[in-house]
Amino acid sequence: MPRLIILLALLVGVLYSLHLLVQDYQALTAASKLLRFLFKRDLSSQMYTKPAVRWKRILLCDPIQCARYFYCELGAQPVNNEVLRGFVYMLTLEPTEQDSYAHSVFKEAYDHGMMYPDRCREKYPMCPFESSLLFQLIRYLVHHPQT
Repeated sequence: MPRLIILLALLVGVLYSLHLLVQDYQALTAASKLLRFLFKRDLSSQMYTKPAVRWKRILLCDPIQCARYFYCELGAQPVNNEVLRGFVYMLTLEPTEQDSYAHSVFKEAYDHGMMYPDRCREKYPMCPFESSLLFQLIRYLVHHPQT
């Protein structure tokens, strides 16, 4: 019974860190749609706040390294759909000063996956879930937005 409770707690933590990633992804994609809509308008006169990825918060909610494992696996395989490309794009955005270190941790995970595609599990052994499950969870969270 205690093992089940620990596993459920781990799953909740993983879901929360992935949920934060998805929220930031959705904020960025919504902002890009807004920018396309306002393409011919003067953005300097708009009260527009650029969305940012909350890398530090995501890292703090990722003690078993599943979000890092997700990014490693993302680097290890060809990105063949728009959603996954969006998560890679998030790494290219300039982080805030407070998110700088955490951003570098996720960027390092992605780069590790690109350089050593078969070694993500070795690098992030604490995540008890397979990468396929993490990708399915991400897909589900993206396509079923919370209200």
